Amino acid sequence: MPLKDNICSSEEYILFQKKLLEGTRMESATSTTTEKPPHTPSPMRRLRSAVDRSRNSLNISRNGLLNVLERSPLSRSMNGMDRSWSGMNRSRNGGMDGSRNGLDRSRTGLSPQDEEKRIKRFGSNRSMWEEKGKQNTPEGISPPRPYTPKIRTVTPDDDRLPPSHGPTIPGTDIIARKGFVGNTEFLRSPRKGDKEAELERLADFPPRDTSTIVEKIIGKYREIGKQPFPYCVTFTLWATDNVNSYGRSMAQIFNLVGLRLVKGSVDELELVPLEELKRPRIDVVVSCSGVYRDIFMNQMTLLDQGIKMAADAKEAPEMNYIRKHSFQMTQELNCTLREAATRVFSNAAGSYSANISAWIKSNEWESETQLQRQFLARKCYAFNSDKPGMMEYKSEMFKAALRNSDITIQNLDLNGILSITDVPHYYDSDPTKVIAALRFDGKVPLCLLSKSSSEGTDVHTLAETIRIDSMSKILSPEYYEKILAHNDDGVREISNCLRNMLGWAVTSGNVDTFLFEIANSIFIEDKDMCMKLRKMDNISFRNLLATFVKAGEQGYWETSEMKIRRLRELKKFAESDFE
Repeated sequence: MPLKDNICSSEEYILFQKKLLEGTRMESATSTTTEKPPHTPSPMRRLRSAVDRSRNSLNISRNGLLNVLERSPLSRSMNGMDRSWSGMNRSRNGGMDGSRNGLDRSRTGLSPQDEEKRIKRFGSNRSMWEEKGKQNTPEGISPPRPYTPKIRTVTPDDDRLPPSHGPTIPGTDIIARKGFVGNTEFLRSPRKGDKEAELERLADFPPRDTSTIVEKIIGKYREIGKQPFPYCVTFTLWATDNVNSYGRSMAQIFNLVGLRLVKGSVDELELVPLEELKRPRIDVVVSCSGVYRDIFMNQMTLLDQGIKMAADAKEAPEMNYIRKHSFQMTQELNCTLREAATRVFSNAAGSYSANISAWIKSNEWESETQLQRQFLARKCYAFNSDKPGMMEYKSEMFKAALRNSDITIQNLDLNGILSITDVPHYYDSDPTKVIAALRFDGKVPLCLLSKSSSEGTDVHTLAETIRIDSMSKILSPEYYEKILAHNDDGVREISNCLRNMLGWAVTSGNVDTFLFEIANSIFIEDKDMCMKLRKMDNISFRNLLATFVKAGEQGYWETSEMKIRRLRELKKFAESDFE
């Protein structure tokens, strides 16, 4: 047979035919009908039906293999991974809040019922992030925190000098170049065994106008800050101003905290009772200059002891802001209450100033954050009366103390000769924008200046003081024409005053932009004045142009890009050798 020979001539075909015949016989034997036997198909038809059945069996086997794979451990593990991913997403959305809410219960290990009883009896154990948010609120309720502090960590490596800065001698806070001499009797340390002489020497401490100045400070904050009392005031203490004013800054700190010298003593303090004080004890942070640290170590000891005495007083936190902030700092810094009451800071031993003025002078700084980290790295050395003679690096303590400040103030005794734009030391140690970068709400504290003169002492905001001093001196035709006609140092004086204005804008943000605009119209846009300044002192003239360019680039002077471009071109021309 050709079909047998050509298609499947193997023995499998013979076996297949036998099985097929046996199956047909069994069907005919079990059949109860009397119908005639079915027609026997041809071999070709039988072969086709066999091929179809083999295809069906192949599909069945493939489907069965898929079912087996689906029931295999590998498939179950993959499905489990999918379910775990979806579960993680659900836990991210809703589980995190639950875990935070149950954090306190997991710490105590109590059941929910016992935990409620414990909270009713002892109060809730709030977590750390809630405690950090409470320190700027009087009611102790966590405020919304859409603002993230710009400065989080500070290291000693942040203390750097500009690349172009050369070697210098140790600086002082004010060089008495104008001829005034301070009260040298106040500089001497207490003499043991001569008690009557010491009491006579300090008979005028505190000054009589101390209470009046403190009332003006609080009144300014009520007027501008819309709060009854500030929670913390940051003082910057200068040696020369402290000598000339006979310790006015220290007396103001004593008044705010509620301290006074024990009657008949010059080195012992006591707390003024709250009934006599008639207001809360206001927290203070004291940032001392390097010269103040060297000269007034005894006064720093009194300040530290008095502040820690107030923190240890058994008084309600709403009437003792020092104690309230110290308790918050104990949880934030994991330290004792006495350590958390550290409020007196200065430079390291042998170090002076914050070097902010060096960066401003070089025009090599890039951002405010860089200068703020420089300030914190230089001024964060804590004074501790329990460890006399030691200045410890406490950057986290310094930041936590500054973060609560609502006011920054400097007491200046200029005697109508100097102004705050004449020397760079005052803005070099100003912490106003540093505090704003540390606070959780980003609030800029109120910056005040207490100026003493022959007519008395008055308190003004820094913006008012800079505006008055600039318009009456460096931007007054009567003043700058006189200094330009006097000698060649007039150009240098103008350049230094404008640079110090920029320094105040960087550290405090209290310089009006129109002051730079007026100065530019006087000294740059006037062609005759511009050429006069360049001929008199080309180096100072280039520094003046660099100050204008930096103020415009950093946004402290709101002007057009065309003016800044013109100033750059003029600066390049001044740096060339062409006349």
